[in-house]
Amino acid sequence: MRIPLYVELNGKKIVVIGGGGVGTSRAKKFLSYGAKVVVISLDFSDELKRLEKERKVELVYGDAKRADFLEKYVKDAFMVVVAVGSREVNEVVEKLSKKYNFLKNFANDAERTEVVVPFEGEVEGIKIAVTTEGKSGIVARIVRDKILEMIKSDRETINLLRAMHFFKRYMKDEEIPVDIRMKMYFAISSDEKFLELVKSGRIEDAKTYAVNFLREYLSGERDLDESKTRIQF
Repeated sequence: MRIPLYVELNGKKIVVIGGGGVGTSRAKKFLSYGAKVVVISLDFSDELKRLEKERKVELVYGDAKRADFLEKYVKDAFMVVVAVGSREVNEVVEKLSKKYNFLKNFANDAERTEVVVPFEGEVEGIKIAVTTEGKSGIVARIVRDKILEMIKSDRETINLLRAMHFFKRYMKDEEIPVDIRMKMYFAISSDEKFLELVKSGRIEDAKTYAVNFLREYLSGERDLDESKTRIQF
């Protein structure tokens, strides 16, 4: 069973097998996140050739069905992407992954893939990723676009993000103990006055209110409703 995670890719080696449309798309995606990308194929798109000239990607001509050839490129990989139609390549990658413990993304087999590459988007730091796990990429993309439009039109949530981000940074800069920070996150986000300031777009006033809220708690001038400070993830 797969779990959704965000993983740091900067500097990690990713091998993409296939130089066509899917391989090019995957290579570009991983490059944009700072990965070191190697593409293995018997043919490469013009875009991949351009990226190679710009020294952004390494292109290797060869047949990925040959385990002896593929092994030297994948043994130090963080992940291997199969972006060709050949299930024979899947079998070779599967066997090598057991030896070298790299992650596998089979763009040609949604059931057997170990890693799913979702449709993703971002609005002011709110990141979303959507997948139907192989049922329909078209539907996943439509759902992603609907969610993004919903977030963009929800100014109250964007305002809340800005105020909460400030408050989080403030408490870390002030070296507030983590147990108190956790209480504050839940307490302030359920405080009616704070939420009213956020809703009305008075972000700076909301920031000031949150800081005073914290100071009053630390000085003993304010009690918290413990039912609203429990971790609720």
